[in-house]
Amino acid sequence: MTKLILYLTPKFKNDTLKKMYLGVSGVAGAGKDLFYSIFKKEMEKRSMSVNRYALADSLKKEVSDFTKEAYGIDALNCKGLDKELIRPFLVFHGTLKRNQTKGRHWIDMLQSIFDSRSESEIPDISCITDIRYTKYENDEVHWLKHNLNGVLIHISQYTLQDSTKVWRKPVNDEEKSQDPFLKQAADYELEWEFKQG
Repeated sequence: MTKLILYLTPKFKNDTLKKMYLGVSGVAGAGKDLFYSIFKKEMEKRSMSVNRYALADSLKKEVSDFTKEAYGIDALNCKGLDKELIRPFLVFHGTLKRNQTKGRHWIDMLQSIFDSRSESEIPDISCITDIRYTKYENDEVHWLKHNLNGVLIHISQYTLQDSTKVWRKPVNDEEKSQDPFLKQAADYELEWEFKQG
C-alpha cells in the first residue's frame, strides 16, 4: 500500500490543478471504502486533506424514504445483510436512471455538489469511491478523467486457496459486464488479499 501511495502522491502535487480527484473502482466488497480510509490517513500524514464522495449517495438519498416504508431498511444507513437485501433494488433504480440519461443522472447530481462548494470546502483530494461504469460515451470514467482531470484506481481482492488466487466475483450482471472495462481504464491497480480478522 505504501508504494502505491508514493506513486499516487506526485499526481496530486501538481500545483497547476485547482481541484484534485481520485476515482476508485472494483466489484462490491473488494475494499473501495477500506482503500479510501487508508489513503486518507496516508495523505493526511503528508498534510493533504481528503474527502469521500460517492455517486451512490444521491441514489440512496433518493430512495431512502421508500426503502424505509417498504422494507424497513434505511438505504442511507444500512450495512451487512440489510445492504445486501436492498442491493438488487438499488441496482435496478440506479441503472434505470442512468439508462434514461445515457449515464449522466448520478454524475450530474454529484457534479452539482462539487460546483456548489465554496473554495474553503474543496479538499486537496476529492475521492469518489464508486466509479462503476464506462458504458456510455460520457459516462463515469470519461467524466472523472476528462471533466475532473482525475485518475482512476481499480481495486481487486482475492483469497488464497492452495496458493492459488481466487478473485472476488461480481455480485450482479452490471458489475460483471463493467468491471473488465474499468480495470482496463484504470491508471493504477491494487490487488490485495482478503484475510479474516
